[in-house]
Amino acid sequence: MPCEGTLGVIGCPVLEDEMIYCLEKDADIDHVFVIRNEHCNSLLRKMEKRGLDFCCVPEDVFFMGGYQELPDTGFNWVIWMKDLGLHEEPKDLRQNILSALRETDGVFDAIMLFYGLCGNAFKDIDVWASEKIRTPVVILSSRDGKIVDDCIAAAIGGQDNYLRLLRKYPGILYFTPGFATNWDELTYRMEMFRGIEKGDDSMIRMIFEMADYDTVMKIPTGLGDEEDFDRCTHEFAERYDFNIIELDKEWCTTDAVEYSYDRAKEALMRIRQG
Repeated sequence: MPCEGTLGVIGCPVLEDEMIYCLEKDADIDHVFVIRNEHCNSLLRKMEKRGLDFCCVPEDVFFMGGYQELPDTGFNWVIWMKDLGLHEEPKDLRQNILSALRETDGVFDAIMLFYGLCGNAFKDIDVWASEKIRTPVVILSSRDGKIVDDCIAAAIGGQDNYLRLLRKYPGILYFTPGFATNWDELTYRMEMFRGIEKGDDSMIRMIFEMADYDTVMKIPTGLGDEEDFDRCTHEFAERYDFNIIELDKEWCTTDAVEYSYDRAKEALMRIRQG
């Protein structure tokens, strides 16, 4: 049975490569809309580069009634990118996304959150959603039902593999392609650098040295642009005097992303079928 309805995709720029992976993999999608704001520019560049068809709707227009113009037939995606800077404070990130879920309740047939736990910002988010809004919400989870910890856990299949990775390679920074292309922004959102002015590389380098961090590991997910991944990782390593190593590709899997996306589509279809 063909999929019909509108899936709202709300997510973090660090996981935009995973969004594009789902878009390219799913032949059922008929229309893709992007709610235009200051946080979607990287996503739009990547979609254009890969030749994906989409339509942009300004954020204010969409929420002032533009959503009423969404097609009545077919399977539609509506992507709403959120501020990467929200990661600086988990409680602010949680409140922002809960507000977004309330605002889009009833606008979409189902919602998929391209987030992990993110410092426990989204602990029990599925319970909250089932009690507070009508629209079914799916967040990135592994097949055992556990929400993935973050973008790194999403790239290697979930929490159990993440713990294995941390035990085998402790004291290392991990870069996925999405993390690498956003490292300049994300560095200042890390707890250890809270309060440091942007551009104060000497202070950041000193804190890395005090914490005994000197190696960054590339997580070769196979998603995104490999040249950008390599270039951005080297820029980081050169700026902070880090060594670069690469994780064995056998660790990497899109299983958590695929499983979660399938669940979101199933939830959408149940709603449409009544």
